[in-house]
Amino acid sequence: MLLNLIPTWSEYLQDVTERNILFLDVMRRRGNDMVVMTTDDKATVLNFPLEIILDGAYFAQPINYWLARILPLDGIPTDENKRPYVVQDPRAGRGPGIAGFKKESEIGAALKHGHPVYFIGFNAEPIAEQTFEEVIHGQVNFYQHVADLHPNSPKLCAIGNCAAGYLSMFSAMQKPEIFGPVLIAGSPLSYWNGEHGRNPMRYSGGFVGGSWLISLLGDLGGGKFDGTNLVMNFNILNFDNFIWGKQYDLFSKIDQEAESFLQFERWLGSFGELNTTEIRWMVEQLFVGNKLTTGQLCTSDGLHLDPRLITSPIVTFVSDGDNISPPAQSAGWIADLYSDVEEIIARGKTIIYCLNHKVGHLALFTGSKIAKRENQLFVENMDTIDLLPPGLYELILDTPEGQENNASLVARYVARTIEDVKALGCNSESDDRAFATLAKASNALQNSYDSYIHPLFKMYHNPVVATLAKNLQPLRWSYWLFAEQYNPWISGVSKLAEQVKSQRHPVDENNSFLQIQGSVAKFIADSLRDIQDKRDKAQERWFFDFWGNQLVQKYWDTFEQIPRYTPSLTKFEREKLIQNYNAEIKQKLVVNNHLEAVFRVIALLLAKRHEVQVTTASTLVKWAKSNNSELSLEELRDIISSQFMVVWEQPELALAELRQFVVLKPAAIKLVVMVKEILSLVGAVSPRMIKALYELALKLNITDLRK
Repeated sequence: MLLNLIPTWSEYLQDVTERNILFLDVMRRRGNDMVVMTTDDKATVLNFPLEIILDGAYFAQPINYWLARILPLDGIPTDENKRPYVVQDPRAGRGPGIAGFKKESEIGAALKHGHPVYFIGFNAEPIAEQTFEEVIHGQVNFYQHVADLHPNSPKLCAIGNCAAGYLSMFSAMQKPEIFGPVLIAGSPLSYWNGEHGRNPMRYSGGFVGGSWLISLLGDLGGGKFDGTNLVMNFNILNFDNFIWGKQYDLFSKIDQEAESFLQFERWLGSFGELNTTEIRWMVEQLFVGNKLTTGQLCTSDGLHLDPRLITSPIVTFVSDGDNISPPAQSAGWIADLYSDVEEIIARGKTIIYCLNHKVGHLALFTGSKIAKRENQLFVENMDTIDLLPPGLYELILDTPEGQENNASLVARYVARTIEDVKALGCNSESDDRAFATLAKASNALQNSYDSYIHPLFKMYHNPVVATLAKNLQPLRWSYWLFAEQYNPWISGVSKLAEQVKSQRHPVDENNSFLQIQGSVAKFIADSLRDIQDKRDKAQERWFFDFWGNQLVQKYWDTFEQIPRYTPSLTKFEREKLIQNYNAEIKQKLVVNNHLEAVFRVIALLLAKRHEVQVTTASTLVKWAKSNNSELSLEELRDIISSQFMVVWEQPELALAELRQFVVLKPAAIKLVVMVKEILSLVGAVSPRMIKALYELALKLNITDLRK
């Protein structure tokens, strides 16, 4: 028996030796990439050719952001009259390009459909003394420039990923008139929200008392905050993957995964920096202060930043695959800002969320296979989204993963309520009070730091110390240790790796020692996950035990205070809003032309439904655009929205006015022809639709509709 294992062991040992050499060579290449990416301020992993057309470094208040035009794909010309897309890259400790480092991404999807595509990127190093408020003010110039380049196109679609989500929204708040749909992917806008037993990242600030540690790290860096601190914070969320899983997956699949691993690590290791004032503003105003969705966020010069100022549709792409941007934070802002759907409708807002339970945070915009369906769907149907009537919807995809290229995507818009959003995760009042207590303590501790500690750093500032503090970061060393510039002996691994590749001896997957290796690896991963779970539970317990303690809350005078300011309307304001909305509905009751009549019929047919198929909505839009080419997209949107609003609010009066419009036989016949044409384009009509159409025909006294 033992003799039979000797060749099995020999084969396994040779395979493991070769895999170790190949693994070490990948680490060498990874380290070299990191050196290149961190020494070139303009290095990017963006995988599309581009030309920079506007550089923020030359603004009156310079910023380290730039606007680029993405060049068309080979064989796919750009139609300058199509809606332009502006994709903003997230800046959260790493260099630029993640939003387009794969062909199957938001950028790739838009280019394949012939849209003009623009990219807002950034340099790894910030402009000296640049503030985040200057970034907010400067960014809107990029969007205005794109709008000026396409005066005859539908309004631009802005896509903001992760930290870029709120930057895109800040620009849309300043100039809502130039924006079409705003799509935010994985942007945690409601920073306090979460669920017990999950989302440990929201507790991070509680262990050090708020934002003062950010200032200390920035002072140690000579006024710059090293992005590796943020990256490490993300890494330790998934303890198993950071310590073991990522490396073992590469080692076990070294023949298949090396290039994709390096592609992603090229971005992971492109550490950037932020000015301390920038990161402090974000932490104090957003993460700890939670001011964005409470209507309290203002810049020092009085600019009010409130998501309710955005007039175009907002689409939020929500992931539930990791802890970085959970649904409670990336969709919870809707429930923070609006008391109910009636308020959303009365304000004329269209809000859509799309939830993916499998995909992780980064996969939302890196072009993963899991997120491919969503990217394709959003681009193909952005006009449909732009023309949806006011309300709150969930976009549900029914096309199975892997079948995106076999047929048209099957999806539907489903009407939702604020309670549906809260079901994704919502804080209790006691939870909010704990976070409010931390926010107040953070402000006090930050003031003390600014008064007594920060002046010492200014007095004894030394660039050598700042450089040393950055270079001693453990995360940087995990890359540098394998880089040839810092570890010359590693260069010899390259030749060994080439020899191994030319004479590779992979072991059979049924090898008993390989199976033992897999079992041991699984045991290690499970053990690390168990440690991670225990750590997360301990963090949560400590956070609420301390900041939820009544004595602590009484000390900070938060025990009897309203913990979270809710920007809801007063009774008077709400009544006034509803009155104005009803007055608007009354003005739109009269049917003025056959296009309005057609969409009133469609609205009456769909009035009792809680969902609409995306293909049906797309067919309606295409029909309307092809038969009314003189109408702009904005005018068409107003017509469609108006008819649905009238039917939803005053169905009987809407029907009476429609009957008045078709009182003459010629008008009735023309309407019949139009409706039949639309139904033929939709395809198979459901029995419920046929029945509703028959009933409507009787009410309108149009017998021809029954045919």
